[in-house]
Parts: sequence; structure tokens; C-alpha cells
Amino acid sequence: MRLRRLLAGAIALAATSVTLAATPATAATDPTPKISADVLDESGKVRVLVQVNSSANVASTADKAEAVKSSEVVAEAPSLRFFAVETTVEGAKKIAQDPAVTAVTEDRKHRVRMTDSLPVIGGDKVHKAGITGAGQEIAVLDTGIDAAHKFFSGRVTEACFSAASEAENAEPLCANGQESQEGPGSGYALTPKCMSPQGFMLCYHGTHVAGIAAGKSFNAQYGDGVAPGAKILSIQVFSRFNGEKECGEGEAPCVMAYDSSILQGLNYVLQKSSSRKFAAANLSLGGGRFTEHCDTAQDGAPYKTVIDALAAKGVATVIAAGNEEYDHEVSHPGCVSSAVTVGATDNADAVAGFSNRGKLLDLFAPGVEIVSAIPSQNGERMHPLGGTSMAAPHVAGAFALLKEKSPNASVAELLARLKETGKPIEYSSDGVKIKTPRINVFDALPATSTPTPTPTPTPTPTVSATPTATPTVTPTASPTTPASPSPVPSPTVTDGPIMSDGGGSAVPLPDVCERGKGTRALTSTGWATEVLRGKGKLSDKTLICYLSIVQNGSKVFPELTDAGSLGKAYKVLKPRTKSAKALLDRELLAAWLNYAHGVYNGSAKIKGATTLKSAIGVAERHRANPKATSAQLLKAAVYLNKNVNRAK
Repeated sequence: MRLRRLLAGAIALAATSVTLAATPATAATDPTPKISADVLDESGKVRVLVQVNSSANVASTADKAEAVKSSEVVAEAPSLRFFAVETTVEGAKKIAQDPAVTAVTEDRKHRVRMTDSLPVIGGDKVHKAGITGAGQEIAVLDTGIDAAHKFFSGRVTEACFSAASEAENAEPLCANGQESQEGPGSGYALTPKCMSPQGFMLCYHGTHVAGIAAGKSFNAQYGDGVAPGAKILSIQVFSRFNGEKECGEGEAPCVMAYDSSILQGLNYVLQKSSSRKFAAANLSLGGGRFTEHCDTAQDGAPYKTVIDALAAKGVATVIAAGNEEYDHEVSHPGCVSSAVTVGATDNADAVAGFSNRGKLLDLFAPGVEIVSAIPSQNGERMHPLGGTSMAAPHVAGAFALLKEKSPNASVAELLARLKETGKPIEYSSDGVKIKTPRINVFDALPATSTPTPTPTPTPTPTVSATPTATPTVTPTASPTTPASPSPVPSPTVTDGPIMSDGGGSAVPLPDVCERGKGTRALTSTGWATEVLRGKGKLSDKTLICYLSIVQNGSKVFPELTDAGSLGKAYKVLKPRTKSAKALLDRELLAAWLNYAHGVYNGSAKIKGATTLKSAIGVAERHRANPKATSAQLLKAAVYLNKNVNRAK
């Protein structure tokens, strides 16, 4: 119903004075007590959160709200009993008349950083109580680290287990060029092999993950990681792959990790645990899909052995669940029963759309738009990324905080505390409603360790990226930034933003990345020709810039569909299937690229009074709605095809 109204344009709506049907204006009570003062003080358009008395009433109340003149529903969260709507103050008053509405408040703007994810898990209160993970150590098995980054303040030791394979065109990434190394710089994230021939970073991931687990503030803008007093053992377990056969068409070079390298790294932690106080080993990586525990499977048994041995030493093995949207499966090695497998919640404290989930999941933690360290020459670069890769180190850091106060507690005891005290997140898995706790480390601490809890804020809704699975283990993250087209996108980091292709490789953008000055819109086929290397008129550098603008503005790219590189963008623009989702993804990406090319501004009228921003917003809302029908998705795709992605 909403799509039909919106695509018809705002002119028809403006011509009709529409009120909420159920309550005549003359009989309505004063709605203003339901409305916050900051909304009533606004003039012109205002974006508000409408809170509803039950989940069952959200959709119907949102339908009625959208019938109010000059109102457009822009987000819904039935499980959280609210929807967001752009309206006027008068519109807000009419919406508030509905008896199902309990409150109308401003939809405040929040930029999610470590300072925002910490309150969600109670970490800010733990730090105020003087608990920082001091005396503990967290092992991060990943793509190495920029140990000189100011976020780590000299608390890093390093090792490297990085396999080579002539048959699979893989090279080791240890700084000494060998397959193993121990000591300072052994897993340095900016070695020549950690860069592509074009100068793109391949090994940014481990630095970001380590920063979430144990970064320490050097700038009040960013705040601390979860356990800023803990030490970090960074183990490079990834290798550089140089062939498209391994990386995918147009994706070479990339980095992936062999099981053997990961197991060597875990065994190294086990050996060192006799003399060092490890709280957790973090693996923000994974591949495959498992509905049952893989303890006795060929690919799971070796992990089970070392994970159990680490647990016997008091070390939790924390593993990302994966980002493939599986509703009852997790990736390997998170399928091992004795691992602590972590999914991601978004900033509305709901399951992040990309996160794997189900009965094999142990915990949730924030995993959307988490700002942490990125390798850089000045040691200050920070950037937002999203994925279960970002959720897992929240839990690894939480184990360090708990171990500081309970050094003799077992992994099972600490995990039980996190489960018992976490906030239950309910969701559907394989057709059944289940609950998995989102950690609250403050509540998990012994009662004598901390002062009386105070309420913690809940950030605003957003979702994150969706990297695709690969046969071998890959990092599970992609960058995310807030949605909606803006006239001039601005970098969020000191050296220029990066974007991941979901397979571990990443692209730093030009120092100045701005929208183009195109005058002619291209079809999806035209854009497919452009992103096919060497076939179009635009340079790779320009196209990479355009894709970064898409990544920064869209809720679909990379959150639901990965289009973070030229190769993957081509696959979206030339889908192998003709499903409604694939066709909508194709037209959405083309529309975004036409925006990035400068053909349209967000406020450009594309049909009647409908703007590009509105059209894209409607299409993306349907694409993100798991209950959207194929007919709705196809209608949105056709609308973009006819009105946006045509030569003007």
C-alpha cells in the first residue's frame, strides 16, 4: 500500500487533506502530552519516532500515519514497537491521536563510535568502576596489526603463521617473507605484500578488530575499546592470494586464511598461556554454513581439540558467526560447540540484518558502524566498519574485563554470566522464535565489583554490511556509514576512507572523492560496461570513488548486497538470476551510481514531486523488508528503471 502511494508522487497526497481514519478530529483528545517538546518546537519537516503500544499494531498504525498529509514512513521496527516518520508538527499531532500511539519523539541523529557501543554493553560503567582488563591479554588472530597506532599505546606483541601455496598462488604475509615469525613487526599490516599493486590496503582488518577489543583513547572523539587496560597479542594468520581463481573475478589480490595457519596460531596462544594471562582468543573470520555443531566433523575436530585445551587454561575462543544472513546457521569454525560464537546486533538492539544466527549462537554484541583503528602512517586513522567481525571483539574484551575481577573463573562460568545477564534478543530462526542474549558486561560482573547500575542509552536504528562467503576463511566485515544521499559526501578518516570487498581486500579512496559532473544517466547495462575493467570511459579510480559514495549512503550496499568492488558491482549489475531481489539490486545500484556520477541530486525531481532520495528510500525499505513480496520488489525495480536509470 505504501509503495503505491509514494510512487504516485506527493502531488496527489497534497491535494487531499487526510486524517487518521479511526478518530474524528472533534472527538480526539489533546495529543500534545504524547509528543516531546523538541518535536513541538520544530518548524517545517521533522523526523520522529512513533512508539506504539504493541508489536502487532506497528504496521497498521504506520499505514494510517502515512495517510496523514505530508507524512512518509521511513523505517519500521515491529519488535521494538516503533516506526519512524518524516512529517510536520501538525502531522505529528494527528498521528499522536491514534490510540495505539504511546509517544512521539525526535529521531535523534547519532554517529556510532566506540563511545556509543560501549554504553550498550555497559562498558562505560565498568570503566568508571576502574575495571579495564588490566593484567589480562587478548589474542587477535587476524590480518596482523599496525602496532604503532596510537590506539594501542605500546601494548602489542606479535607473531605470524601465514601459509604459502604455489598451487593456489598464495604468499605468506609475515614481515620476514617466511611462513612463520615471532617478535615485533612480524605481522605488520602495512608490509608491501599487504598492499595491492595499486596501493590498496589488504590487511586493515586485524587492526580494527584489535582496537574494538582493547583500544585505548588518544582522542576523546573516539573513546576506548572494551578492555583498554588489556594487552594484545596480534597473530597474522592470513595469506595473500594473487589469482582470480581463488579470489574471484576482478578481486585479486585478496587475503584469506588457511585452517592450518589459524590452528597454528591457536596453538601458539595455548603454548604462551602457561606464562601469560590470556582472557580470550578472537577469531573474526569464518566460512561455510553449519546447522549443527561440527565437533566431530573433519573440519571441526582439530578446532575442538585446541579450543577445549584453551578453555582448560581459562582462555575463551571467541568467533564471529558470519555475515551471510543465515537465520539458523553459523560459519566455520564458529560451529564448534566449545567456541563462544557471536552474532551482531544493530543500533536499535535488534539482530543486524546481515548476521548469521540460530541455536548455535552463544551471544550477540554490537556490530554496526563501529569506529576503530585502521593502519596508517600517522598512527591516528579511525574508520567505521560493520559485521560480526566487529561484534566478536566486544565479547573478547568483555572476557578480559570479567577475568580482571574473577581471575580464577572458568570460561564456562564467565560465559554463563554473560548469558544470564545479557538482554534477550528475540528473533525467528528456522520458523521458530528463539532468544539469544546481547551482552551486558556491567551486569555480568560480581555485584561487589561495581556501583549501582544506571540506565544506558539505546542508539538509533541502522544496519550493516553483508560480505559473501568464500570456500576458505575470510574476514567478516565491510564499512558502513549512515544512509541518505547528501550533496557532498565527506571522508570520516584522516587518510581517506576504505571500503572492503568482503573477501578481505580493501580500497583506499583518492584523497578527494567527490561526486562527478555527469549530465546523462546510464542504464544498469551502461554501468555494467563501465565497471568492467578497461571497457568503459570512466577510470577505475573514479569508479572506486563512486562505489564508496554508494557504500556510504546506501542501506542495501553493502548491508544486504555486497557491491564494494568493481568486480562485485559488475555481478550486481549483470545478475545471473532474474529474481525480483536481483533485479531491484541491479536498478538500485545503477540509481546510486547515477547519483554519484552527478546526474541527479538527492532533491532532484524524477517523477512529479517524487525526489531521487524518496524513490531510493522507498525501494531500499522494501528491499530490506523480509516480508516484501516479489511483486513489490519488482514494482520498485521497474520504477527506478523507467524514471531514474534512463538517458535524460
